[in-house]
Amino acid sequence: MNGFQSSAPMSNKVKITKSSFCIVASTLPIGFIAAQIEELRIKRIYVLTKTHELAYQNLKKLNPSLEIVRLPSALLLREACYLFMLMRARLGNLNVIFFHECCLPIFDLLLCTIKPRGYYFPMVTMSGWNEIEPIAFPRTKFFRLFQLLGVIDRFRYYSSSQVGGNDIEYVTSMRNYPRSVTVMKVDYSRKVLSRCYSPGTTKTKSILFVVGKSFVADAQQVAIFRLLAAAVFAKGYECHIKDHPNSIYRLNLQIDGAEVKDPLLPVDLMDKDYHLAVGSGSTALLLFNERAISIIKMLDGMQEEDRLGLVKHYEGAFPNNRINYIRSLEEFEKML
Repeated sequence: MNGFQSSAPMSNKVKITKSSFCIVASTLPIGFIAAQIEELRIKRIYVLTKTHELAYQNLKKLNPSLEIVRLPSALLLREACYLFMLMRARLGNLNVIFFHECCLPIFDLLLCTIKPRGYYFPMVTMSGWNEIEPIAFPRTKFFRLFQLLGVIDRFRYYSSSQVGGNDIEYVTSMRNYPRSVTVMKVDYSRKVLSRCYSPGTTKTKSILFVVGKSFVADAQQVAIFRLLAAAVFAKGYECHIKDHPNSIYRLNLQIDGAEVKDPLLPVDLMDKDYHLAVGSGSTALLLFNERAISIIKMLDGMQEEDRLGLVKHYEGAFPNNRINYIRSLEEFEKML
């Protein structure tokens, strides 16, 4: 045996007796953390950016004793912090909890070297990305470091589809973690979150637009949302707009008469009593289940493979979800 493990079946319930800290690479785990903060004994969350810090401060408001710590932006300082955090966890018998499927290759390498006790809770799979050979991966500083260290084969390599006018993204994913890390299946996170995927029994006279860039030109999305907003107002509903927390993925949708919510406020921590939630590819739609509407079948400019990829992504994150994929304004009006 080589001392490493891949994802394997684990017990249905995680039992943690020692204090834990989290490291997060996005706002995606925030609902999971909110639901499991006591069970996992989470005392501190390390975030990467100012945007993440502001988003997770909303979780701190619900848990005042929770610490939110932003890591340095300078690469060498950040990696030094990883080293200190992981050594402290190993020596202090603390639990390291992380959620990323990609994004933190140096953290992963240090984790596999220091081998603290930890838990990996994947939130999604990489099924929506294109796995590529290492030779097709850009020669970034990270990749050259992997070559120097002889660890190319420790990672998988992926590229994204193009979203809006943004460049294609390239990321790596660690193949295996050390035996000191309990690797949970994505099903565990899904079961925890499925208890959150319920909009409740009450409904307000408000419609939530959960927006962000997608696989079409921004103008096409904006035109569809404005068309839907006109129907919302005509039926006497209010319209609220919640944009993507990451500024590079924001649609920056502005509609006269609509209320714009703070994009850094995670939908997971918002009230779920909206009459309907409407979006294109936002994972937040899953929080509203049968009250959720996706407009991807109204976007004529979207490639069919991208459309199917989004449906697959939703099904992978929450199997048998009840998101409504409307094809026309008339279908939308019938749901108001």
